[in-house]
Amino acid sequence: MIKNIVDNFYFVERGWLNANHFVFNGNNKVLIDTGYKKHLDETFHLIRQTGLDPAKVELIISTHCHCDHIGGNKAIHDLSGCAIAMHSIDRYNIEGKNDWNTWWRYYDQEADFFPVSRSLEDNDVILLDGLELIVIHTPGHASGMISLYSPQHRFLISSDAVWNGDFGVITTRVEGGIATFLQQQSLKKLAKLDICTIYPGHGSIIYNAGEAIYQCQKRLEYFMEQPERIGRDLLKKIFLYTLLMKPEYTYEDFFEYIMSTFWYPETIDFYFKKQYRPVYEDVMNELIEKSLVLRDHDKLVARLKA
Repeated sequence: MIKNIVDNFYFVERGWLNANHFVFNGNNKVLIDTGYKKHLDETFHLIRQTGLDPAKVELIISTHCHCDHIGGNKAIHDLSGCAIAMHSIDRYNIEGKNDWNTWWRYYDQEADFFPVSRSLEDNDVILLDGLELIVIHTPGHASGMISLYSPQHRFLISSDAVWNGDFGVITTRVEGGIATFLQQQSLKKLAKLDICTIYPGHGSIIYNAGEAIYQCQKRLEYFMEQPERIGRDLLKKIFLYTLLMKPEYTYEDFFEYIMSTFWYPETIDFYFKKQYRPVYEDVMNELIEKSLVLRDHDKLVARLKA
């Protein structure tokens, strides 16, 4: 789905493996977030539908450096020679080729490093012809994550700080134990803004911004009451996300695969006292019962839009 937000500025809704895109096709040629690497052909097709040739992109703004938001950065930069801008924390990690803090190695994701030419900081202003976007540093899900706020049009590009009643997974092993508190502070910061509409990093447009942020705050409070809830939420989201990335696994093969990763044993050790198999069966069976995962000829299939 492609929606014109204001003149020359477009929202491109994707799914859950690919982050949503934002395209500005005025005097400035700007792309915000570039999706997942393996789906680059579809990304190019969607960008062209807004009227912008990917070879003409002048600037990529990355809301954070996770693979579903930066997967096309290198290819589009190589094609167009565009500049790439992101928060200074993420710039530091990308320039240092830190595939741990970017989550790529921790979650066994596929992504490429790329040159960054501009750092973005809290309260910086980005001008796209007459459109003013204010940079808001919103850490929690990712230490270098930013949201973009238009005070003139009262909309927010929230990335993974706010979805419709939820938010991106909290990974304390990489982001630190402070991550839940940073997410709490980010939500408080956003709640103070005059926002009518939210364009999230995943999912559809949110027209009741205040209620969506409030529901995220209540959900975070629920998690913080019992930290193992954070662990269970992580397991469910990363199970689904991994099955979108790697859809070839059977029930047994998937367990063997996640046991070989960094993230799964550490999550179980930290939250669930080394109960690797029982927790796997419990969480996976919940996803199957809720029809979020389908067993198709013994293969596990995530029932989400990629």
